[in-house]
Amino acid sequence: MRLLLLNGNANLAMTEQMAAKARGLLGADVDVVAETAVDSVAYIASRRDCALSAAAVVGLAEDHLGNDAEGFDAILLACFGEPGISAVREISSVPVVGMLEASVLSALQLGGRFSVITPGQRWPRMIEDQLNDLGVARHCLGIDAIAIDDLDLPAQRDLARQRLAATLEAQRSRLAPDVVIVGGAAFAGLAAQLTQAQGCRVIDCLDAALVQVQAMMLLATAHGKG
Repeated sequence: MRLLLLNGNANLAMTEQMAAKARGLLGADVDVVAETAVDSVAYIASRRDCALSAAAVVGLAEDHLGNDAEGFDAILLACFGEPGISAVREISSVPVVGMLEASVLSALQLGGRFSVITPGQRWPRMIEDQLNDLGVARHCLGIDAIAIDDLDLPAQRDLARQRLAATLEAQRSRLAPDVVIVGGAAFAGLAAQLTQAQGCRVIDCLDAALVQVQAMMLLATAHGKG
């Protein structure tokens, strides 16, 4: 099987890190083709950034879907804001998975009441809009943003992890969620380094998206065999 992983942030190091995680989780049976939206912004932090990123992501998707002779079994938009996901789904004949949607679906299956931690001060309101569009806003107890403007990610992951851990503990005490979603490509992989508290699960948005991608590909294979 083949997966097209598209990072809407113009950050090659971030793409490589997520691609490595994808290859490790999905194994040798899945060929992961990872691309970076170079005509985007280094890190998506506003609605304007989302619009620029969406155009770049759709362009990458069109190019690969039209010119890659081997084809793909699924597409992963490796950006928590999922810029361009509706447009990519419109032009794609294979499943298109986004990190926010996959995380929310996983949270609902694991507990029901969830909270979100994400990098970037403008993201909470933007995420609220996405949750309303998905019809799941009533399940969200709160969204906290972490400032990362002074960090060079993913190089300074230790500092990002420290801030994430502190915010996680504060959120657990204040909101008592069943599930905490750690959202954002810049935070991908950090959830595994956090202390898990009894009665509260922590979801890494990239892990949730990869597992759902795998399920979509296997479902298509099973359907084809049937």
